[in-house]
Formats: sequence, structure tokens, C-alpha cells
Amino acid sequence: MTSETPVTAATMPGSLSLSLSHRQPAPGHRQHGAPVPAETDTMMMTVMPGAAPLLLPPGIINPSLPIRNIRMKFAVLAGLIQVGEVNNRDIVETVLNLLVGGEFDMETNFIIQEAESIGCMVELLEHCNATCQAEIWSMVTAILRKSFRNLQTSTEVGLIEQVLLKMSSVEDMIADLLVDMVGVLSSYSITVKELKLLFSMLRGEGGVWPRHAVKMLSVLNQMPQRHGPDAFFNFPGRSAAAIALPPIAKWPYQSGFTLNTWFRMDPLNNINVDKDKPYLYCSV
Repeated sequence: MTSETPVTAATMPGSLSLSLSHRQPAPGHRQHGAPVPAETDTMMMTVMPGAAPLLLPPGIINPSLPIRNIRMKFAVLAGLIQVGEVNNRDIVETVLNLLVGGEFDMETNFIIQEAESIGCMVELLEHCNATCQAEIWSMVTAILRKSFRNLQTSTEVGLIEQVLLKMSSVEDMIADLLVDMVGVLSSYSITVKELKLLFSMLRGEGGVWPRHAVKMLSVLNQMPQRHGPDAFFNFPGRSAAAIALPPIAKWPYQSGFTLNTWFRMDPLNNINVDKDKPYLYCSV
């Protein structure tokens, strides 16, 4: 019997095949019903119906369990990064594929599908080198500029706050990219909490500016540059994306009324740039 057995963790469309390997435990550790020694307290025991207990080292995922949760997929990728099994190119491609829920393409498939994947991406980048982080952040900023849906999704998960909290610990190259992205997001929407956090990063102590504070001043210049309505309803085409009204006994309440509504429809891709421009409808 060989000492190592390949374990396939997940295969993602258009990305690298995430595979791990685990060492077989000592013969005494795998005997059914045998007591587990004290030195194996860091092992993970998985018991499947009708099968003997399987001891897996920390960080190794049972191959019989399908990886469907987006957070688990990012966890597998983080594990591969820590052991040095993937290069920067594979990391960038896999992260982008996970964000869009398929094979990423800058023209045909660039819409972020799961909001939770954004937070997972931010956590994952802590394990990446500066070059890899810079490439991912630049691509994320690019897809934010291309779609209001991506801006809305990033706003819902509080991406501005997550980025600002990491600003003081990143290198200058990464800080420039993050400032650019925060400027794009803030021109779309920024909460009072995020604005207070931004101003707190501009407060000096002892006559000294905080790190990257001067860069953050450019965000204040981009913030008023809004192109769109101040308030709107977003319908991403998913379940429960609707306006729910209570039962109306009588409508209208008075003899007459006026309803003025504007609808803006964003294209799903940029295959036909001239044809698939955003449509704006008015109903009076």
C-alpha cells in the first residue's frame, strides 16, 4: 500500500483542479473501534454510515463530501496557497471564477453572483503575496466599473468598510489600488458609518498623518461625482427581488393621482456594445 493517496477536493469551471493529498494514518489509528492516542487530538474524525472512522489531518477535506458552499471553496483554495500548491495565475483565475460563479470573462461573464464571495475573497488575499493581491484588486475594480449590479452587491456586503480596515497594513502599491476602488464604490453609495471611518483615517496624531491618509483624500474628490439617481430600487432578477406592499383597500385615496417611474435595464454582458447599452424607460 502506498503512503499517499490523492484526494480530489473540487473542480471549478474554467479554473484549476483543486486537489489535495493526505497521508494514511498509522495502522493503529484506523482500526475500527480502536482508541485514539493522545497525540492524534489534532486530527479530524469523519464517520460515514456503514464505514470505519476516517482520520484526516487538519485542513484536509473528506473527498466524499461535495463542496458546494462558496466559503468552503475559498477555504480549500486558501489551504492550497498555504502549502504552495498554486501559482499566482491560478489563484487569480480561480478567485474570479468563484466570484462570477463560472468561467470569468471580461466581456461575457463578469457579474458577481454570490455576495458572500466578496468577503471570502478579502480574507483569502491575506494569504497571497503583493503581486497576486494587486492583480486581483485591479480586476475587481474593473468589473465594478462595468456593472451597477456589481456595485450594488459590493455595497450590500460593506466592501468599503472591509477595505478601509485593512488600509493601514497594506503596501503602497496595494493602497493605491484600494483607494481607487473605494473611490469607485463611494461615488455609487457610502454609508454614514463608512464615511465616519474614512474621516477617522484622516485624523493625525502628534502632527503626523496616518499611513496612506494623503491617498485617502482623493476619495473625497471622487465621492460627489455621482452619475445616477440618489435613491432607487434594485431588482437583480433573483428570488424575492420585489417591492412588497400591504393590502390596499382603496386606490387611489383621492380623485386622481400621478405615477412617475423610471426603469433602467443593465445588459448582462458586453458582446454587442452598441446594441446592449443600458435602457431607460419612463412611465407617467
